[in-house]
Amino acid sequence: MSSVPVYRSIFLCVLSVVVREASCGYQTGYDSGIGNEIAHTVEVIRHVPIPVYRHETVPIPSSVPVPIPHPVAVPIPQPYPVHIKVPQPVAIPVVKTIHVPVEKPIPFPIERLVPYHIEQPVPIPVEVNIPVKIPRPVPVKVPVYKVVVHHSKHWH
Repeated sequence: MSSVPVYRSIFLCVLSVVVREASCGYQTGYDSGIGNEIAHTVEVIRHVPIPVYRHETVPIPSSVPVPIPHPVAVPIPQPYPVHIKVPQPVAIPVVKTIHVPVEKPIPFPIERLVPYHIEQPVPIPVEVNIPVKIPRPVPVKVPVYKVVVHHSKHWH
C-alpha cells in the first residue's frame, strides 16, 4: 500500500529520458560523431500494482441507537388573551318622517297688459220699413213706419 514503487518507476522513466536527451545532444555537437554511442539506455517496463479496494459490509449484531435531534419548542412571551363578556347593544328600529321641502314655482304673468282703446258699441238709429199685420182692413197704399234700434255695425 505504500507509494514507494510508484515513485521508483517514475524516477526510472525520468532518468531514461534525461540520458537519451544527453546522448542526442552529443551527437549533434562539433564532431557530429554519428554512429558512436556514448551511452546505451535500456528501458525497463515494470507493472506498478494499483490497489483496488472492495467495499465489504460488516454485519452488526445489534441495532445501534442513533440520536435524532428533535426541534424544541421555545415559548415566546405573548399577551395572554382574556375573554370578557361584553353586553352587545341591540338595534332598535327608529321610524323617522323626513320632510323634503319641494320648491314650488311662483306663477308670473307671461303676457304683459298693454292698454289700448276699445271701441264701445254706440246705438245708431236705423229706419227700416217692416210690414205690420193689421187685423182690420186698411188700404194697401198706406205705409206703416216703425223705428228699430240696432247695435251692430253691419246695419249701416
